[in-house]
Amino acid sequence: MFDLKPLKVPGELVLAYAIRKYYPARVEQQVSPQRYLVRFFDGSKSLLSKKRIYTMYDNEFYTCPLGAIQLIGDEPAKSTEKRIDTNQEDTIDLERDFERDKKLFASLVKEVEAIKHYLDILHACKKETICTVKDMEDRMPIFFGDDQSQKRLLSSRVSKGHLNRAEFDFLGRLLSRWYELPPAASTEPPQMSIPPANVSSNRRHFFMSSAQLDALETKEAQERDPVRQKLGDPLRTGGRILGFEMCDNDTAVLALGNHLARVADLKAKTCTQLPAKHAGPVTGVAVLNSGYAAGESRIALSASWDKTVKLWPVDNARRTLAILVGHSDFVKCVVAHPTLPIVYTGSADKTIMVWKLPESVETLTADRDSPLEIKPSKIIKGQHTGQVQTLCLDAVSADVLYSAGSDASVRAWDAQTGDTLPVDNENLEEWFIPRGQHKTNITDIKLTETELWTASADSTAVGWDLNSRAADMVLSHKSNVTAVLPVPQAGIVITGTHGGVIYVWRTSNGSPEIIREIHAHTDDVTCLKAAGRVFYSASLDETLRVWDIMDVVNFQDGLQFMPPELAKLKAQAEPDRAVPAHSSNQPSSSVLTEEEERELAELMSDLDDM
Repeated sequence: MFDLKPLKVPGELVLAYAIRKYYPARVEQQVSPQRYLVRFFDGSKSLLSKKRIYTMYDNEFYTCPLGAIQLIGDEPAKSTEKRIDTNQEDTIDLERDFERDKKLFASLVKEVEAIKHYLDILHACKKETICTVKDMEDRMPIFFGDDQSQKRLLSSRVSKGHLNRAEFDFLGRLLSRWYELPPAASTEPPQMSIPPANVSSNRRHFFMSSAQLDALETKEAQERDPVRQKLGDPLRTGGRILGFEMCDNDTAVLALGNHLARVADLKAKTCTQLPAKHAGPVTGVAVLNSGYAAGESRIALSASWDKTVKLWPVDNARRTLAILVGHSDFVKCVVAHPTLPIVYTGSADKTIMVWKLPESVETLTADRDSPLEIKPSKIIKGQHTGQVQTLCLDAVSADVLYSAGSDASVRAWDAQTGDTLPVDNENLEEWFIPRGQHKTNITDIKLTETELWTASADSTAVGWDLNSRAADMVLSHKSNVTAVLPVPQAGIVITGTHGGVIYVWRTSNGSPEIIREIHAHTDDVTCLKAAGRVFYSASLDETLRVWDIMDVVNFQDGLQFMPPELAKLKAQAEPDRAVPAHSSNQPSSSVLTEEEERELAELMSDLDDM
């Protein structure tokens, strides 16, 4: 369990134990090193040990048994039927304390009218993602009006990572229920148009609006779709994939949200039974170069919310060789130098750290009672004003390290010294792309020999000229872009998005156009990587899928990619919607001529040597 000691008091949102189940509460006071006074959302208080309290960083926060909190509006106000409730002692009935409940919510919101404009935003938030300070500042007036002291307090808590989207999601759902008051209980019914609250008794639907239930049903229907279950020959990991790295053509290392890092056999479509373990979600992985190995096994690295990076042999993930210790907040990304024993990490503490491993790999792999603890050789701080979300080494010599994150800027560093990179040897101006083209979080960086590509939560992917630092091409989407992969040999760029759709863009003619869509994942695409003639896509839907680049590009039966064998399956599953041999909706420009196909085949043959 990821144990934060002590809890942040007062005010941290937790699930606390009461009558054999857990209920939402806030920590009010630390009475002793391991005992806390908490206030439940019905106003009652309890003194509990830390073991009886789960924060949003504990895995149990999302799995513990929840009590049936009966909010006003969940059921009719006054039922004449006599209801037999065998679990009456497990229920907190807020309706009995309506006035106190009303005052509680009034204290949370000064400007209640503002809520109706933001409920949809709140409901779209995810508990796995920490908000940036800027995002939170934009939403502060929703809860605190013009109270500047409260804004400053909130900003401080956000920057330390102790208030995230789950809290806003929680409050938004709670408030939406509150506005659905029964006529008998409300003397002043609010004049607001908001999504109706659901009345489901299913514990999985705890604090979910009707709109959210509809989205959940759509997602579950997609997961049951027999075609989606086979598209991309998925490897099912048993955990949300936050990142992955290829070890060789048959093996990959996976970063999972369930606190594990696993090794995947890409041919057998299985994961190792003995994963590397962390005390928080694993956000990124990397693999050291083959010349720096533990015997015949490559050495992998896994970065985590527990603020550490662990090094372990790929053939024995349970053996921790060393731990990189130095970050004061979540480690968000990790990159290994392709030829040198150097590692780079980016963190929510707004720093980049450079780690030089022992020159002799024997020092790292020697038997010892506890893992070797390694400190950073260089700490880069002060340049990024937000979390460092992604790192990438240049594609030619690996001499330059590029970084980006929640401040929407891109910076460059000397990969060996960690110094800022000048524009040229005669100009002291540093290489820097400021916030402007991108409006918010940059989620991914990829490099080719001449271009840098960025993906952003502002719904765009941008191609930059490395020399001029000018935006050469902008790919606009309808949702957040979560991953990007340029494939210059094929003249395409592949993007992954919030919701799971993958887009293939033709960029070789200077005017970008979507030539293919892949509807396989049922949740956000988190990572895209090429390996020879194929590319892999990872997602929060717990699958890693593989796609043949030429098959996707040369597909001629419509905009949406569908292999012939699965098209037959889809036709059988939907007899009333036969799949045409050539869809009339197919853009004419997406069909390649014979000459273009020959040229593409020649270019793609170069990928076999990668």
